[in-house]
Amino acid sequence: MRGLLQRGVMTAALVVALPACALWPDSARAGAWTQKESQGSAFLQTTATWSSAAFAADGSLFTARSYDKVSTQLFLEYGASDWLTLLAAPELLTIKTGPATFGALEMPAARYSGFGYQEIGARFRFGEGAGWIVSAQAVLRIPGARPSEGPATVGYGDAEVDLRLMAGLSFALFGYPAFLDIEAAQRLREGAPPDEIRIDATLGVRVAPDWLLLLQSFNVISEGAGQGPDFDFSYAYYKVQVGGMYDVTPRLSLMLAGVSTWYARNAIQENGIVGGMLVRY
Repeated sequence: MRGLLQRGVMTAALVVALPACALWPDSARAGAWTQKESQGSAFLQTTATWSSAAFAADGSLFTARSYDKVSTQLFLEYGASDWLTLLAAPELLTIKTGPATFGALEMPAARYSGFGYQEIGARFRFGEGAGWIVSAQAVLRIPGARPSEGPATVGYGDAEVDLRLMAGLSFALFGYPAFLDIEAAQRLREGAPPDEIRIDATLGVRVAPDWLLLLQSFNVISEGAGQGPDFDFSYAYYKVQVGGMYDVTPRLSLMLAGVSTWYARNAIQENGIVGGMLVRY
């Protein structure tokens, strides 16, 4: 853990030193935005995904053992000041894997239910203008699962630090208020898994006063291979998420979306649904 934190501090210093231009719309809130002082939000999100196929090293699909996951996270944000937002995100996780046979080796089904990653961190706004904003964010991810709890916990038992630049821009798209949020992250991972580069993007279009349509892209590229039998290869996966958010009241919004892995290498092909509830206070 100490080595991971030392790497995180060094990388954070480089991230904050990098120049960036970014974006933020008044009519919709993207990841780069910071909360106003003494204001905040709570976003409860459940993501259910399932998989029975995987992508090979050349990107071709093949039938694989089943992998089903349900993740429920509560994303909490609080504005310590207009330029500093404090973050926390506890997670509950259920993972089920089906049996598999590799030659003479038979692997039984596995299951894990319990705590996932518990996140704490902060977002710093260091640039803004008419319609744009830029921020840097640092998050410590503390694992709730232990490797001793079985093979279903693979990839969820080691501490991580997520460091990212976040930029947002508001504009009009075909006459509708819209925003674009782009995030570039370095994910430092302790133990056997390799570090990762993550690039996320969100396009939001307010098609009606109470309706916000969302198109999102989540992309992960490992920095080489990791260690041990579970991570002795490099990988990458690219997901697209499409959905919408409805404002029930000025303080309460509901979200529903579908998500799918459209391409990957050495990774499973996931499909799923995402539901969420946002409360502003």
